[in-house]
Amino acid sequence: MNLLITVTGISYYISSIELEPHQEIILKKDPTNKYDKEAIAVYINDTMQIGYVANSIHTVAKGTYSSGRLYDKMGETITATIIVIIKDSAIASLTVD
Repeated sequence: MNLLITVTGISYYISSIELEPHQEIILKKDPTNKYDKEAIAVYINDTMQIGYVANSIHTVAKGTYSSGRLYDKMGETITATIIVIIKDSAIASLTVD
């Protein structure tokens, strides 16, 4: 199943101009996150965090999955591909079984 997600909080980690369409990102569950039990952190190069999968009605773009909806559909990590960057957010595509 092909899903779309919103990556949010990018400006807290890097400038969004450092991202490009078709760039691969890595999603990792973040069970120690004290604010969100279903938090999924987003990385590039497996070590540099660039944000989180959005999980709020205020940050999830229409037509994309929230981290709460994605959390149980993925293992500990999964890769995705950035489609478009919009201000401090990005839309990415991934495939889950």
